Order: sequence, then structure tokens, then C-alpha cells
Amino acid sequence: MPQLKTSADLRVHNQTRLLRAVHGADEPLTRAGAARLLGIGRNTAAALVGELEAAGLLHEVPAETTGRGRPTTLLLAHPGGPVAFAADIREDSWTLARIELGGRLTELETGEHDRTPAVFGEIHRATRRHATDRLAALGIAISGPIRDGRRLHISHLGWDEVDLGEHIGAGWPPTVVDNDARLAGLAEARRGALRGIGTALHFHIDFDIGGTLLLGGDAQRGAHHIAGEFGHMPLTGSGLRCMCGVQGCWSLDVGTNALVRRFGKEPGYGAGRELGREILARAEDGDAEAGRAVDDNATALGRGLGALANALDPEAITLSGLGVELIRLRRGLIEQACADGLMGFRRAEPPRILAGTVGEIGPLRGAAEIAYDAILNPEWLRLRL
Repeated sequence: MPQLKTSADLRVHNQTRLLRAVHGADEPLTRAGAARLLGIGRNTAAALVGELEAAGLLHEVPAETTGRGRPTTLLLAHPGGPVAFAADIREDSWTLARIELGGRLTELETGEHDRTPAVFGEIHRATRRHATDRLAALGIAISGPIRDGRRLHISHLGWDEVDLGEHIGAGWPPTVVDNDARLAGLAEARRGALRGIGTALHFHIDFDIGGTLLLGGDAQRGAHHIAGEFGHMPLTGSGLRCMCGVQGCWSLDVGTNALVRRFGKEPGYGAGRELGREILARAEDGDAEAGRAVDDNATALGRGLGALANALDPEAITLSGLGVELIRLRRGLIEQACADGLMGFRRAEPPRILAGTVGEIGPLRGAAEIAYDAILNPEWLRLRL
């Protein structure tokens, strides 16, 4: 808990806690429910709600009447209150969405890009097309490591030391950027299958695989903000050399590119994703060659999960993106390969391997979460009150 020097500090602290509780709740909170969750008295809760409603940040509305007695009320986003935008930049496409306090997400626009940093200009223009004076922050998910929060590397697109400050500057709303796999894990921890899990791993699988370690619901970033590059560890014994410079990267055996390569085609973006989906569909229909490609992908995934479980001892592991399909089609193969890679004493209680529940929009949802992290803090709130 931060040091609170005055009663005003305590009030802003509790107002921030209340807004974060409303934003993170699965269902709309009642005033009494918020008081219990925050450990404050009902009178204090009533005062906080009144102050935040007067500031245009919360809106208290009657709940549906379910019987006799005094009707309760629900705490919702104020219709004139702040919103955040979130953008998810894939290797070949982008999506922009609006998110309200409480988590309601509305997709605004999608597009394809030329796989150069010019995509940031496209995001900026799309943001300006949809922005109103309610826009308070923008969160961006990017499919590559971001060193020290500034230098972006996407080796397979030829992006090396891309300075985000040169592309995100004047004219942008307050903007925060992070890795897509880390943000997908954050979304699962806050709104999905990893809620309440103390130690967990999450992996987002698209063209290749990236992940994050979550401790107490927080995605770990490391000393230089680039932790979680699990896809660039030689976990499966591949002899191929990755474009990152490492021989035998796990990501060479897991993901859409690995599916396409195993099927005898040249990996790539755009059409590569469609071919990956076709391979999955053919495997489900019983095609033997496609089935072997999916088997190899699932086995390599499980082997890597087992190795990482030995090192990090997670309670649960979630998968998003292509990982959801791999679990649906080859859960037994993944679990067996994971078990084969576990140390003997761990096999009696292996980590649970779960399909993420946030869905394919995990990176987008996570980008919204870090945008609201930039909003829902005492410093920002003092400017609004």
C-alpha cells in the first residue's frame, strides 16, 4: 500500500480502488458488494460513489427488482466517462477497439499492413478517425519483444532496433505498448482462466509461440522488459536455425509456420494463416498428411511445456490463439508429451493445461488492460476531481 500522508490521499486511494474494482468485476458490482470487496464501510462506499459520479466517472443505476425490499443499485461506467482504445498489431494485420470501464469491448476497425513500421501511422490515423474527447489512453499489443519499453525487435519481419519513440509521439493519446503474448496472459489472469492462480504460464500461438510467466496475476517483464521469449529456447531439439540467430528455437516446431513447413510448403504471412487453418480442418476430417503435421505440432508443444514446467513449477498453463485448436484436436498428445518431459516426481501432479477463455482477442484485451492501468491511478484521478 502506498504511503498516504493526508485524508485527501486516502480518499483518492480508495476512489482508485473502487474504480479498479468496477473495471475488473465479472458482473456489475453493487455498492454493498464493492464495500465488502474493498473492506470499507457502507457509508464510506456511498460517499466514494457520490464523488465519482459527480466527477463523471461512475454511474449508479437501479438493478432489476427481484422481490420485496429496498431495490439495490449497480455501479456502471458513466456514459460520459473515459474510454480506452486498444490496438493489436499482428505480423500482417491490425485491429483497433474501444473499451469502456468495466471491460465492454467494441471493435472499431481492422486492416492489413505492409509488414513495415509504417503500420504505426495506420494505427494513428484510425485512432484519430474514431477518437472523441472521452479517449484517455491507447494500449498496443505487438508481436515482438520490446527492449526497455522502447526498442522493438521482430526478426522475421526485419525489424531491428525500431525506436517506438520515432513512431509514437506528438498527436497520439497517452500510449502504452507491450508484447502480445504477455498481454494475452495478462488478459487470462484478469478476465479468464487464470484468475486467482498464483503461479501460471500462458502461451499465445499464432505464426509461432510466445509466452509469459504470471506471478499473482502479474505478467513478468524482466530486467529489460523482454522476459518471456520462450519460443526462442531450444526446447525440442530442432536442427533449424531461427531468424533470431538461435539454432533450434521452439517456435520453429510450434505454430502456423511449423504446420505449413511440415506440410511441405514455404512459411509466410497472410496466405500462410489461411493455409494453417486449412491444414487443421483437413486433419480434423481425417487427412493423414495434415494429421501428422498437427501431431508434430502438438508433440513439440507438449515437450516444451514439460521442460518449462520443470523449471518454473506452474499451477496451470493456458494457451490462446492456435493453441486452443491444438488442445481441442490433440489434448491427449499434448498432455502425454508434457508428462514425458516432466521429472519423475512431478508426474503425479502435472500442471493443468487449459484452453484460454478470453479467446483470440487475448492480446487486444490485454492491451486494453494496460491502457486502463495508465488511467486508473491516483495521479490521473486527481486531475479529474
